[in-house]
Amino acid sequence: MRYTSASMQKLALSPRKQTALLGTILGLASLALHAIPFFLFGRHPLGYDTGFYRRYLIEPITSFPNASVPGLGDDAFIVRMFLDILRFLHLPTDLILYGSYLAFWALMPVLLFFFLKLYLQKHGAFIAGLLLVGSSVAYNGYWYFLLKNALALNLILLAFIAIERRWSSAWFVLDIAIVLTHKTSAIIYILTLIALFIFSRGRRNEYALHIIIAGALFALINAPTVHELSVALPSAVFLDWQTYLWLSLPFILAIAVAGKTFLKYKIPSTLLALAGVSLLFPLFRLPFYERVFIFLDITLAGLAGYGIHSILSSVKSAWGTKQVFMPFMFLALFVGLFLGNLWNQVTSTLPLISNEQILRIEEIAKVIPAEATILTTSDEAPWFEGWTNAHIAAPGMLNDNHNLEAWTELWSGASTEQKIKFLDDFQKPLYISTFYAIEDIIGKAPECVHKVAENLWLVACEKSK
Repeated sequence: MRYTSASMQKLALSPRKQTALLGTILGLASLALHAIPFFLFGRHPLGYDTGFYRRYLIEPITSFPNASVPGLGDDAFIVRMFLDILRFLHLPTDLILYGSYLAFWALMPVLLFFFLKLYLQKHGAFIAGLLLVGSSVAYNGYWYFLLKNALALNLILLAFIAIERRWSSAWFVLDIAIVLTHKTSAIIYILTLIALFIFSRGRRNEYALHIIIAGALFALINAPTVHELSVALPSAVFLDWQTYLWLSLPFILAIAVAGKTFLKYKIPSTLLALAGVSLLFPLFRLPFYERVFIFLDITLAGLAGYGIHSILSSVKSAWGTKQVFMPFMFLALFVGLFLGNLWNQVTSTLPLISNEQILRIEEIAKVIPAEATILTTSDEAPWFEGWTNAHIAAPGMLNDNHNLEAWTELWSGASTEQKIKFLDDFQKPLYISTFYAIEDIIGKAPECVHKVAENLWLVACEKSK
């Protein structure tokens, strides 16, 4: 017995090693889950934004950070620096593209764990991290290839850790990094600081200083964006409210049963502030509100961790008695909904374009002249952007300078002369390429539009003088 007791003491991990082990498990679990699409669907399973980032990686380096490219936006200074540093290591393009993205998503639940560990203890924080790993909303966001969002979310979680642990210098650095990474994330972060300033009593001077720093830098960089938003509010492709609520139902149920756990274990004010801002943002349908669901999902995963921690404690204390039935049944319901939603997302969220089509795009890139323009559909534009060096245009996207009215007129039965005049606005030489019908782009093609290969047409039209 003495030998066994001594052996157990040697095998027991120190608190620091336990924390490191739990964090490692979360990172590996997230990495494994998010690698599944590559095994199911091949080399390029993610979209829609994949091609925009890949285009940046295949452009020649002329500065540091390199100049932005259409589709990536001018708000990704930190992202561009990060990608350029990896390019200097001469790593393969797709390894940089997907490897960095997987790393960002693997890091997210680890940071949530370290953030909540101060309040919910190791095991409760670990549960919250696991919930974020398997979140159906988060998986949906991952599939869209939202690289700027993913990096910014990690920076925001780091900033929350810095706020809670009073790491002043790190907090200032993270203010700047978040603003230089992603516009929408910066807005959410600044609004969260404002909420903390309003509702927190003890640290208002600190919050005010960081609001001024982050807000001033954001205004300096994004002044043109304010004018654009005053003209028209943009939107983003993501989940609608109904789908979001269904996918979040397990978290909502877990939060509902947390009860006294919220009193026993304090909730970080930063998490509550982010939850409030992330909820109000889509309720008021503010710009890109659809993708703010990802921020709200992180807060729900964290709060649901309190609920599941409470249920597991109830099951443990009531084990072997009749009182275990209700918490056990709730746990079974939660696991069924949680894993069922995740399984459905993993198996039904398919690539927007096949590997064969990407190979065909690469073949097209080899036969068209340098500096050519390819006109394609908005569905296919990111892939032509990422797998060719051509100038890409699509209705309302990238190198297209026509408004919706002009496109509507084209599709509504424009004459041949009107179509030729419309096509003449694009930089030459001009090609049209699509895996759909050419009529989906320009209607019935004029005779001066010649098919030169499969899925490829040359526009050889001359506008009448």
